[in-house]
Amino acid sequence: MADFFIALTPSLFFGVMSLLLVALGGDYRQQTMGEVSGALLLALLVTPFMDVQWELRTVVVAFLTGAVLGVGIQYQVRGFNHIGVSRTMPISTGGQLVGMALGGIILFGEWRGAGAMPVGLVALALLIAGVTCTTWTEGSTAAEGVDWGKGRIDLVVSTICLVGYLLIQRWFGISGSEAMLPQFAGCVAACLVLTSPRFTMDLGPVDTRWSWITVRQLVPGALWGLAVLLMQTNAARVGVAMGFSLSQLGVVISTLGGIFLLGERRTRRELVVTVLGVVLVVGGAVLIGVAKALDS
Repeated sequence: MADFFIALTPSLFFGVMSLLLVALGGDYRQQTMGEVSGALLLALLVTPFMDVQWELRTVVVAFLTGAVLGVGIQYQVRGFNHIGVSRTMPISTGGQLVGMALGGIILFGEWRGAGAMPVGLVALALLIAGVTCTTWTEGSTAAEGVDWGKGRIDLVVSTICLVGYLLIQRWFGISGSEAMLPQFAGCVAACLVLTSPRFTMDLGPVDTRWSWITVRQLVPGALWGLAVLLMQTNAARVGVAMGFSLSQLGVVISTLGGIFLLGERRTRRELVVTVLGVVLVVGGAVLIGVAKALDS
């Protein structure tokens, strides 16, 4: 039971991080660079205290998966700005859980144990239903500053990358402690390119990244880095699938916080359906972990 509650701690940090990132302001260049730079600083501080034995292969693969992660973070933060935290996070979370489950089945032969596949299929159905609920609107949201045209692209790209980097890391058998520093370095390198004015022309030609706003964003960045570290190290306690699933329960904090703390508007009906969607996503996340437990 203690391991279960320890595995829940990353979800708290993930949920608070997304709210703090938006609350501290700035454009998505500043938010992205603050987030990944804060995570890299944390990695530089904690890695000397970890028993890490690097090989060239480990460093190269971790750096490249970090670049994939950087693309995912960039587009997720864009999603916060285009459709809001309370819409981005449940869709992104549901998509990541579905992607990780399918990746586990296809690449690693999971859900072969007795009862695992039926439970897993129910979990996937709950996740899809939950995501559908959180995207439902009564009418046009354009007047509220919600841009679904850009938001859909943000969600697709970020979800693919946030699932892909973990599956690649698992394929090569690289532990979280080994991956962390080179991975966050790759993440920062990718984001330095992607947040440049050349690739963010919608924010204008002036490079806005080097400001005190970006420095403020180091705080949620450090929280995010800590959450990633805990999520990956918890895998040794409760397993990869269970640890990842539990870490995603921060969607409750980010979704409700986006509505009630950040003021992202919902009608009464939309709020009810959104809450239902979050409940379904959480239920699906828990069942994903159950399916993995039955598979062991």
